[in-house]
Amino acid sequence: MIRRLVAVGFVAALAAACSYTETRTAVARPVPVDDSCASYGYVPGTTGYSVCVEREAAARRRGRMASDYAYANIVRDSQDACVSYGLTPGTGAFDRCVQREVDYRRPA
Repeated sequence: MIRRLVAVGFVAALAAACSYTETRTAVARPVPVDDSCASYGYVPGTTGYSVCVEREAAARRRGRMASDYAYANIVRDSQDACVSYGLTPGTGAFDRCVQREVDYRRPA
């Protein structure tokens, strides 16, 4: 009887030694659904990215333009906004930015 008890104890100890448990803690950062600044080429966590996000948020708070606001003015304002984000006119990122800004500013 003692042999069986020792054998069962040995098998249980062996099984416990073979099992492996790992606990990891992952921190998920919220990712904006429409991360315009990243699409313009800014790297999240950099100063340029932070400035872009801040200025773009301010532009969103101002909202859309009135329906009688001329399209040429919307384009000019959009270009000015993209320059203020630090983008260089004539680049693909600048063109994408202007298009997004125009879409955001167009009267609803």
